[in-house]
Amino acid sequence: MNKKGQTINSILAFVALVCLTSYATAAESITQEKVNQIRPGQTTEEDLIRIFGSPATETVCPEADRSLDWYYVRPISPQNYIPIIGPALGGAQVKAWELWVVIGLNGKVKRYIAYGHYANGEVKRYIEYGHYPH
Repeated sequence: MNKKGQTINSILAFVALVCLTSYATAAESITQEKVNQIRPGQTTEEDLIRIFGSPATETVCPEADRSLDWYYVRPISPQNYIPIIGPALGGAQVKAWELWVVIGLNGKVKRYIAYGHYANGEVKRYIEYGHYPH
């Protein structure tokens, strides 16, 4: 094989590796079905980790509550790698989820909010549940 052929094969192998790696390293997904499993006053931190994986961040809140946050971005589709026509093939439809959960002193969920973020800048609040002090 000539040098040009080796270069092309190397580039193709690299592109395939990048595409496969984006799927392999994606965090646990956040879906409406999974969020629907959260029950304030019943769901524990261990339950959340089993459903969503380890949280991305953990913060201490007032009243000694803790906030756990999860983020998920759907892996980039192969169409995004095609210049110019990729977006026309649906490659630009990136969707991300954000889940924010407050855990009380008893180790159970007090409240939670889930948001969906879209490539066009739109943000939708999918779930909001719990008691919010005034």
